[in-house]
Amino acid sequence: AGNADLVSVVLAIKYGSGMQGLFLDDKVNLKKAWKICKYASYAFGVPIPINQPGIGANAFAHESGIHADGALKDRRNYELYDYEELGRGEPEIIETGRKITAGEYSGIKGFRNVYEKIEVAFRDDAQAAEILELVRYANVHNQKPLVDDELKFIAKNPEIARKLFTMTP
Repeated sequence: AGNADLVSVVLAIKYGSGMQGLFLDDKVNLKKAWKICKYASYAFGVPIPINQPGIGANAFAHESGIHADGALKDRRNYELYDYEELGRGEPEIIETGRKITAGEYSGIKGFRNVYEKIEVAFRDDAQAAEILELVRYANVHNQKPLVDDELKFIAKNPEIARKLFTMTP
């Protein structure tokens, strides 16, 4: 036995196949769901699982090239509902909405989006491709998305990064 996650239940009823409009009053508003869940997590000392539907840290995260590109073009390609519906995306200490990460499976569009957000530009496509290769290698090595400082270091110092990763040209 346990407690059902109310946000996940409401999302399942609201967006479940063939369930739209059947069991849920239109007055149900999830705009405060994100803040309430974060507060409950803090108050009870129970972390929110990263893959929790709607509110987990990875609920709106995309790394794979085709997924990141598709999400940037139209969120409905890979997201059943909008993160703003749950009150996410409002500036806090960190971004809480959609997140495109650079990693092992990144494509060039998602990769460029990540670097634009940290205000790093590339001379040309060749330089971008070189840095993407290094970022992919670093992600495989670390087994987690790189932080902004790591991404900036790789872009600024590709020769040093290549040596650190023991890659040959």
